[in-house]
Amino acid sequence: MDNFPDLNNYGYQVIEQIGHNPQGGRITWKARNLNSNKIVVVKQFCFATPNSSWSGYKAYQREITILQNLKHPGIPPYLESFETQDGFCLIQKYIKAQNLNQKNSFTIKQIKSITKKVLEILVDLQQQNPPILHQDIKPENILIDELENVYLIDFGLATRFNSIDENTISTIPGTPGFMAPEQAIAPKKSSDLYSLGVTIICLLTNKKSAAIGELITPDKPYQIQFQSLISNVDPAFINWLQKMVQPQVSKRFVDAISALKALQEIDWELRDNTINNLEKSLPANVSLSFRIYAFSTLGMVILGIATATGLHITNRVTDKTIINITIAIIGMVVIYIAQYAAATALKTDPEGKTEAITLAIATPITLTIVAGLIFGRGEAVAMSVSATIAQTATLTSVLWQKLALARNNNKLKIIGLLLAIALGITLGLTITI
Repeated sequence: MDNFPDLNNYGYQVIEQIGHNPQGGRITWKARNLNSNKIVVVKQFCFATPNSSWSGYKAYQREITILQNLKHPGIPPYLESFETQDGFCLIQKYIKAQNLNQKNSFTIKQIKSITKKVLEILVDLQQQNPPILHQDIKPENILIDELENVYLIDFGLATRFNSIDENTISTIPGTPGFMAPEQAIAPKKSSDLYSLGVTIICLLTNKKSAAIGELITPDKPYQIQFQSLISNVDPAFINWLQKMVQPQVSKRFVDAISALKALQEIDWELRDNTINNLEKSLPANVSLSFRIYAFSTLGMVILGIATATGLHITNRVTDKTIINITIAIIGMVVIYIAQYAAATALKTDPEGKTEAITLAIATPITLTIVAGLIFGRGEAVAMSVSATIAQTATLTSVLWQKLALARNNNKLKIIGLLLAIALGITLGLTITI
């Protein structure tokens, strides 16, 4: 207790030390607010410490200025700051959570969720005016609580984009191994993405921050070699991660929002809350992945029945001429493209839901009506069947993406879907005979 600072006159009682930054002359304490009895974090900057410097003081002031204007739930809020006899103190809300370096391991699903949540925080930072660069993203600066809420902490090296001064450059603006090559001289929005990418690699390979050097070769100090240490991870996610940690800025994602959109493109579970809502609405005694798979399989059976029925009816009312077959094939291709474009648009831009749904519905209906008006009833039926087949193909593509990301028994699930389609077609043919 004798080594703890006495902040009682400022309304706080220090409980324990939770962090120390020797380079910046800063110590982080866990403390209790004597008025509200709430636990807080106290970041103390001391001029009297041997390693204190003017740049450390500037970093402290910069952190206060930045935190005062941030309101994201993933950033512990700034409460107040005050001068002491030998320095300054910054007070933030205390988050009961562990940093990523303290936890032993994570599942792939947890890692993807953490990645998405940190990217959402970075999107908010980069949308500030001017944008904010964190410049020290690493496992120690990302917290995760028992509910798997994620928090980004320690804005001591954060700065406004295009506002980097000599004081920032005079210190190491980041942590070696996690710092992007360009960060020391000309940091970009993508510099934080590099750091996040290296952090995610630590989680995937179960490496602690101090061991990140094991993944780096002397001749290529910024090229992280991690692929051989990872198995059972979606190749699309690995490719996405490789782009995050490209040493060349031009080969990286431009900013956080482009990285987030690309991640959502390859993983539908990260697109929105649809999966979470489904999980809450169904019984808890069956795994979510099995429930989604079972629902999807049933859908494929139904579509198989519809396709077979439509083909049988078409065979009765339509002449199998080259023109009719060509019309059906063209319609199938056009509808498939429209349906898939609508699905892609819905994933990348949820706000455009109305337009995406309109495109998906209007295309097959319009083509069917046009075929009927121009060529007659038989061609209209053929076009309807084409629409059904195209929609089946679209759903199959979507399910393929979903199943490619699943962790267990991918081959069995794919076989199950193929059997479901075969069953549906068989039932459809049986019904129409």
